[in-house]
Amino acid sequence: MAERVLESLAPGEVLRGREVVGEEISGLSWESAKVLDCVFEECTFTSCNLSMTALTDTRFVDCTFVGCKLLAVNWTATGAGSMLAQPLRFERCRLDGTTFAGLDLNGFVFRDCQLTDVDLSECDLRRADLGGSDLSGARFSRADLRDADLRGTRGLVLDPRDSRLKGARIDLDAAPGLLEVFGLSIG
Repeated sequence: MAERVLESLAPGEVLRGREVVGEEISGLSWESAKVLDCVFEECTFTSCNLSMTALTDTRFVDCTFVGCKLLAVNWTATGAGSMLAQPLRFERCRLDGTTFAGLDLNGFVFRDCQLTDVDLSECDLRRADLGGSDLSGARFSRADLRDADLRGTRGLVLDPRDSRLKGARIDLDAAPGLLEVFGLSIG
């Protein structure tokens, strides 16, 4: 049996200075752990729990997260621009209470995710795919959503006067969230 590249970490436990390239990482838990000065490149995380994990000066390059739980993660602590080398992909993940405020998420994928109470304020979300995701309580103040895919989203409330939306794709299910700020409703 092959040795696992990474193991689960107990709350407060530290993973420091690791570089992991091209690995399939499945089922581990880093809940409330600390991941410091690490690099993950072209890795796929499947069914992992990274909730409340501190990701200080940690870099993710072209990584995919599938069916993962990433509650209350502060991605802004990864260090200036460090996670942004290549767009990340989140599929069927729970990211409730997470903050991405001010980050460049151009081309990122959040497909069929739970993004309740996520802070996307001042983010560059151009060409991002948020399709099929629950955006209840998500904050988009001064976000750039040009050419973003918002089709199939639920719970979207967005002030079109406060965000850039040119070319964004929405469907009729998401449209009421653009009118709510004006006190209008459809139906």
